[in-house]
Amino acid sequence: MLPLYPGNSGGPLLNLSGRVIGVNVAIAQGSQNVGFALPANEVKNTVESVQKDGKITRAYIGVRYTQITPTIKETNKLDVEYGALVVRGETPEELAVVPGSPANKAGIVEGDIILEADGKKLEGTTTLTSAISKKKPGDSVSLKLLSKGEEKTVSVKLEELKD
Repeated sequence: MLPLYPGNSGGPLLNLSGRVIGVNVAIAQGSQNVGFALPANEVKNTVESVQKDGKITRAYIGVRYTQITPTIKETNKLDVEYGALVVRGETPEELAVVPGSPANKAGIVEGDIILEADGKKLEGTTTLTSAISKKKPGDSVSLKLLSKGEEKTVSVKLEELKD
């Protein structure tokens, strides 16, 4: 665990124009001033959630996936070099798609590749997780899939992540 940075934790992280772009949360001791901050929009969404619902609510899709890399592409003999490959975990209990989840209701199955979320390619820092984290329960996300060799687009109505 990183120790808090006395006098700065919780303070705003500003850009050169003086706009708040994050909230400082910690530094790594002895690291030549390496600090950590939460993005301002994420903090804003969390505060709004607590004000509205009295708790932190997060959108949930219900898939387990791995981001496609050159190694994943080669190992799995995939036709695409970007996206989110829907896969199960290491144990039989770690299903690729959670039964009854928004993804399950939209027809997403193990082996599908989610190529885009709301028209944005899932590559680099644009991941399925980052796309869903910008949404609220009840919002919909349009996903472009490669399923059994064919592209299709599905709309997924996100639900609230339960404890």
